[in-house]
Amino acid sequence: MLVTLLVVASSLVLIGQKGKAAPAIDPALVVRAKRGTLAIDIIETGKITPRDRVEIKSRVAGQVTEVRIDAGEHVTKGQLLVQLDPTDYEREAARADADVAQAKTALDFARTNRARIEAGVTGNVIQGSELITANHEVNARSIGLKAAQVTLGIARDKIRYTKITSPMEGTVIERNIDPGEVVVPGVQSTFEGRPLLTIADLSVLLVEVDLNQIDAAKVRSGQKVTVTLDALPGETYEASITKIAPASVRRPGKDFEAFPVEARLERVDGKIKPGMTADVRIHVDAKPNVLIAPLEVIRREKGKDLLTRVITGPDNLQRTERVEVTLGARNDREVEVVSGIAEGEALLIDPGPATQNETKM
Repeated sequence: MLVTLLVVASSLVLIGQKGKAAPAIDPALVVRAKRGTLAIDIIETGKITPRDRVEIKSRVAGQVTEVRIDAGEHVTKGQLLVQLDPTDYEREAARADADVAQAKTALDFARTNRARIEAGVTGNVIQGSELITANHEVNARSIGLKAAQVTLGIARDKIRYTKITSPMEGTVIERNIDPGEVVVPGVQSTFEGRPLLTIADLSVLLVEVDLNQIDAAKVRSGQKVTVTLDALPGETYEASITKIAPASVRRPGKDFEAFPVEARLERVDGKIKPGMTADVRIHVDAKPNVLIAPLEVIRREKGKDLLTRVITGPDNLQRTERVEVTLGARNDREVEVVSGIAEGEALLIDPGPATQNETKM
């Protein structure tokens, strides 16, 4: 009896060294190591934006008498969008037109007077110094006429500027003005400093992301991108990298610098709106024919990468065994296993202890 107990005890010791019994392994936690292509992606959050977008601002001050479009409407190039009251500028133009007429009359009189003096000088009736004075008067009146014509041109331009037209074909995506409001020229086209209108070409949409310097170094023009949007669950859009910033920028309100990257959506439909948040997956590389395991099976302990292998013995009992592995490339879901396990082996998903997921204060 004593010998039998010793043999049983020795067997238990061996099992404890090579693999421990797993009384109840949930099949949902068992996965297989597989061979395939590991996609190396950069994952970031971005925003949908139109490629061509223009903010409409007024070139003159005035009161809005008419707004002919609303947000969401399609406009063509040259279409009238906003009309300002032109009354004051029409008065300026009328005054400038009168100044031009007066300047022409003065110039005509100066020329006639010069011709009379020239005839007198030729007949030795008038001294030559008077001709010099007459020439000066003609020149001065000519300059006066040109100045009056410039003033008239400016006044007429102001009248034309009271008709604010679209510089491009597109869709009105923002409207910040109503009839009766007063606008000022330049950057602050409204009292709030916002543009009167914003027009965008929604036929070409981009997704913009900010990458850190490590990820930016991996991105190349033409790389494929997969885009999903929180607002459109279940929809997937393809895109291609079209622009990579040559230098980093610091965004307002951020305490770090990033590299802006743009990708053009290959398919655009009416469901996608500028400003939507997008989950962007940039496909930077792919490793074919490698052994792949889910990241959930890997545990890092004391500088070693370990996983739990599930072994089914001749008695159909499942046991687990801790195995050290060598890892290669990885993405956000899977990792390349260079050595330590073979294709098809069963692996146990091994989440870390709850303490690893607790928020550290």
